[in-house]
Amino acid sequence: MRVYCHFCETGQVNTYLVCSGERDCSALIIDPADLDNELIRIIESHNLTIKALLVTHNHENHVRAAGKFQKIYPCPVYAYSRTISGISTVQLKETLKMNIEDFTADVLHVPGHSDDSLVYVIENAIFSGDTLQAGRVSSTSSFSKRADLIRNISKKILCYDDNYLLFPAHGCPSKIRIERMMNYDMLETSVALSENLL
Repeated sequence: MRVYCHFCETGQVNTYLVCSGERDCSALIIDPADLDNELIRIIESHNLTIKALLVTHNHENHVRAAGKFQKIYPCPVYAYSRTISGISTVQLKETLKMNIEDFTADVLHVPGHSDDSLVYVIENAIFSGDTLQAGRVSSTSSFSKRADLIRNISKKILCYDDNYLLFPAHGCPSKIRIERMMNYDMLETSVALSENLL
């Protein structure tokens, strides 16, 4: 599996192109924030066949190019929401395994930043959207949602092997081991819980 990161300046979002091989193979788009000449060049020069768009959550800066992708590379859109940018989706709930052509993914529902937030785990790569980023967790609208988010990150994401790669929608990639050791928001919560038990 190969992963290409395409940075969308509008909205500061990473769109990921996940390929089953190097060329002449199937590919997935995760968070269709942008479709510009550079991304089209990568798809066409490697003769990739786009099999699906995977949406981590239905915020405009993450799905802005869904309609463009549908026109140029018609394929199903997978999301928690029933529609994305007016497109009917293959609606997902949490499931252990989902098969799309050459890919098998774990689908994790991790609400907090938004009620529809999904995380996709494909081989040893975790595509976390806004849920978990290098060194921090995402914003939430209340303290209770933040507590739920941190609890679910710990339970559902940080349980993966240390060497799993983390590909967030914003910022640089990381590893599960690094987030266990260095994620400020997770560590801060852990310390606060320890102090409350004293």
